[in-house]
Amino acid sequence: MIPKEVYMDIKAMHRSGKSIRTIAKELGLHRKTVSRHLASDEFPRYNKTERRESILAPYFQPIEDYLGEDDYTATWIWDRLRKRGYAGGYDTVKTFVRSVKERKTRLAYARFETEPGLQAQFDWGEFQVVEPSGRTTTVFVFLMVLGFSRALYVEFVERCTLENFMDGHIRAFRYLQGVPAEILYDNVKHVVVGRDENGKPIFNAEFLHLAHHYGFQPRLCPPYAPWTKGKAERPIDFLRERFWRGYEFNSLAKTNADARAWLEETANRRVHGTHHQPVDERWRC
Repeated sequence: MIPKEVYMDIKAMHRSGKSIRTIAKELGLHRKTVSRHLASDEFPRYNKTERRESILAPYFQPIEDYLGEDDYTATWIWDRLRKRGYAGGYDTVKTFVRSVKERKTRLAYARFETEPGLQAQFDWGEFQVVEPSGRTTTVFVFLMVLGFSRALYVEFVERCTLENFMDGHIRAFRYLQGVPAEILYDNVKHVVVGRDENGKPIFNAEFLHLAHHYGFQPRLCPPYAPWTKGKAERPIDFLRERFWRGYEFNSLAKTNADARAWLEETANRRVHGTHHQPVDERWRC
């Protein structure tokens, strides 16, 4: 059996035009395994077994911290971990370090311009509301931005729940008139629930079902690499300055109606500072 994440990789690679032979070679699987999962619309099913936590698990974050500072070798990191009490072998450290470096390399392209339809990026934002009584409360914004055009979808919600997260995707796809091949996320709990003994992400099962149903591939930002998701984080600042500053909040329903008008009249009609074209022209071309 293969993990759900690998199943999603098989589907995504096949959608991109790769052959069964190529998919099998790149993922280290037998061609019959790839064919079987391509023919299925359901995730692989497992019998639940108790899994022991990796001896390296307490050191996942320190390793991420080291690699966020520099491209240290696995040997260098192993020496530091032993001084911090790690009693395991070098090979375990080497495997995890390799997985982290591969993840960083795989996502590095996110700094650059993406092709039409390839990628969207998601982020949550927090906005403060001062009530007439003087009490301050917080509302949140679901934001999705298309990488090629920079077209935005925003939706204000009361809480960052899984239900609002998933419903926001559905409404964003409807507004943006399509589903990108992949969406880039932070390591938020609605997307990632943990990591396995090799440090690979374990995706939220309900979220994976949503991704499978709509046919997009979730991608994760490497920890300590905020530049990979700049296309989503900068629009939050744009929203804060151009829509929220000075805005008089009355209700979520009115704010979302006003935000939709702002998207139509301002945000998605502006000439973007990066590609120097009107956003809506690149979006609808």
